[in-house]
Amino acid sequence: MALIQISDPDSSPSIKKQFSVGIDLGTSNSLIAESINKKVTFFKNDKSELIPSVVYESKKKILVGDTKESQSVKSIKRLMGLSSQEVSSLNINNLNLDLTKDLPYVIINDQKKSAAEISSIILSHLCDIAKKHKNLSVESAVITVPAYFNDVQRQATKLAAEIANIKVLRLISEPTAAAIAYGIDDTKEGNFVVYDFGGGTFDVSVLSIKKGVYKVLSTKGDTYLGGDDIDSLISKHLVKKFKKTENLSVGELLSISKDIKHQLYENDVAINDMYDISITLEDFNKIISSLIDRTIDILDAAITDSSLLREDIQNIILVGGSSRLKIIKDKIKEKYTISILDHLNPDTVVASGAAIQAEILSGNSKDDLLLLDVLPLSLGIETYGGLSEKVISRNTPIPTSSEKTFTTFKDGQTKMMINVVQGEREDVSACISLGEFTLLDIPPLVAGAARIIVKFQVDADGLLTVSAREQTVNKETLIQIKPSHGLSPDKIQEMLSSSNALAEEDKNYRLLKENIVEAERAIYAIEEAIKTDGKDLLNTDELTKINDSISYLKKAVINNDVNEIKDAISKLENTCEFYVERRMNNSIKSLIAGKDINDII
Repeated sequence: MALIQISDPDSSPSIKKQFSVGIDLGTSNSLIAESINKKVTFFKNDKSELIPSVVYESKKKILVGDTKESQSVKSIKRLMGLSSQEVSSLNINNLNLDLTKDLPYVIINDQKKSAAEISSIILSHLCDIAKKHKNLSVESAVITVPAYFNDVQRQATKLAAEIANIKVLRLISEPTAAAIAYGIDDTKEGNFVVYDFGGGTFDVSVLSIKKGVYKVLSTKGDTYLGGDDIDSLISKHLVKKFKKTENLSVGELLSISKDIKHQLYENDVAINDMYDISITLEDFNKIISSLIDRTIDILDAAITDSSLLREDIQNIILVGGSSRLKIIKDKIKEKYTISILDHLNPDTVVASGAAIQAEILSGNSKDDLLLLDVLPLSLGIETYGGLSEKVISRNTPIPTSSEKTFTTFKDGQTKMMINVVQGEREDVSACISLGEFTLLDIPPLVAGAARIIVKFQVDADGLLTVSAREQTVNKETLIQIKPSHGLSPDKIQEMLSSSNALAEEDKNYRLLKENIVEAERAIYAIEEAIKTDGKDLLNTDELTKINDSISYLKKAVINNDVNEIKDAISKLENTCEFYVERRMNNSIKSLIAGKDINDII
């Protein structure tokens, strides 16, 4: 993952007018659109703006589009930014995968393609469709990603665009793009919740919109929850209840299930005469109710994280084709008194917002919007003792930067390993390591004297740069993180949930670790001092007393008892008080020995 540094916006060159588009790179379907003077035009293929995000092999060529081919590649978005190990745990049976290396590959047309490469094929296809309509090549684009995509997944999306020779003006979250479309069309201001239920992903974002500024207050989601999962549940029900479906392939079952779902958007009964299928809306709702309840739980959590009261929220905006389901509106109305906003096409609203933002960023519009997305998880570094020290907290609006000052643990320490982590727990082993680098040439000072400033910068796309600089010599090292794995949405949710559930445990863990570090620092300092002048300043009994106190403190550290460690540190300090005083007196004597009083004054 190549990370980019944030540049001074004042020094950025002006962007020439260009053919710039908005792209909704979806799990099931993708869209491409252009905005001119706020009017959005969709580039259609076969009279539809919905272009299937499906890649398949035909006559030794790799093509894009809806197909009955058994070797087609679908829902590739779910693999973006994941390692082979993570993909293997997902039980994906409908793809021909090679998981022998760190990065998972899909085998198609006897070629191995990564998720980013397959996504680039889809992106190229979208641009070809736009070119046929405009007779111009797409120069740049705003591309949408799920709000819960982590840094690795966002970078994989950006890489896919680069492979397709598309200049990425901005990656923006899908809920934010939808809010842009609604905000511009209706000139609305206030607080809004975007409920985005697509084919393969689910996102909730709580946004504050005022005078063209879109600020994301909180975000939650699951990139393994969508309309595809509803289709899968219906397929299982069909096999159990309707005998004629028993011998159908998985693809055929999913196709029938999708048709049933679409029928029930508007009707109370869905019928398939060929296989004698009849499913009522009531039965359908029972089958999928558990999935919809999961979305409502995530909606609740996002509102709680935003710190808004329900009466402070103007609308819940429904986005994504799956949000057409009647049960969703029913459950939202049952639980909330917040009015629902859904008059724009939920399939196209995300691409509309991306196109509008592309028009602005490409310089083709005089309007301006300020997007303030947020970080889904905290970012920090590992400190001595295995603790995670947060530098930027989750839900911080981006772009942003922050820095903290750290120091050395040992005398004469000339280098420091900096491990960049992502997560909410105090224990660094419960967080995810994004990458590490080493700052060299630190001046060999006494422990605690060096000043290392670690700076985190997150750009508007949510991509991270970390630098470390030793203040006294101005030596700086910059990290370019290239992790071999991503964060699965389930892992993100697990990390957030455990952070909340184990908050008290984490507090106690940090207290224990901080006292252990303090104990080790005290032990190190005294033992190093004794090596230097212990024989000159201490008699045998005094040395024994100090060593006994050191042993007592080491035993307390092994016992992992905070109060015992505190008492042992205090005892060691009291035992060594006379020794510290002698060392100070001895240092002063050595400084003034053989000098005139006037030299000293």
